[in-house]
Amino acid sequence: MFALKKLLAIVVTVCFLLILSVPSFSEDRPIDPKRDLKGISPKRHRYIFSVLGGAALGAGLGAILGSGNDLTKGALVGGGAMSSFYLSSHRNAGNGYRDWAYIFSHTALGTGIGWTACGCDDGAVAGALIGGGGTAAWRAMNPESRRRTATTAPQP
Repeated sequence: MFALKKLLAIVVTVCFLLILSVPSFSEDRPIDPKRDLKGISPKRHRYIFSVLGGAALGAGLGAILGSGNDLTKGALVGGGAMSSFYLSSHRNAGNGYRDWAYIFSHTALGTGIGWTACGCDDGAVAGALIGGGGTAAWRAMNPESRRRTATTAPQP
C-alpha cells in the first residue's frame, strides 16, 4: 500500500513538472511595432484626462482658498464641471454611457456645490440628490437625449 502511494506521488510530481515546463519551450511571436502599438493613442483618453485635470484644478483652488475639506470640495466641483463641459462640447463622448456620465458628473458637481454652500454633510447629500436626480429626470424626459435614426427623425 505504501509503495503504491509512493509511486502515485512520483507520477503526479512528474506530470506536474511536465505541465509547468511545456510553456517554457514555446517561442514568442516576432516583434511587430505596427501591430503592437495599434490602438494606443493619447487622444483616446481625453475625457478621463479632462476630468482629472478639472479635479486637480478645483483641488488647487480649494487649497488656495481654504484647507482641509476644501480640497475635496474643489475637486468635486472642478471634476464635475469639467466632465459636464466636455460631454456637452463633444457629442460622441461616452457613447452608450453618455447619460450615466452626465448623471455622475452633475452628481459630483451638486455634491461639491451643496457641501461648499452649507458646509455640512446634509448640504452634500442634498446637492448630490438634486444634481443626480435632476439630471436623470432631464435626460429621461428631454427629447434631444434620444439618438436620431431614420425612423425617429422629424418629418419635413
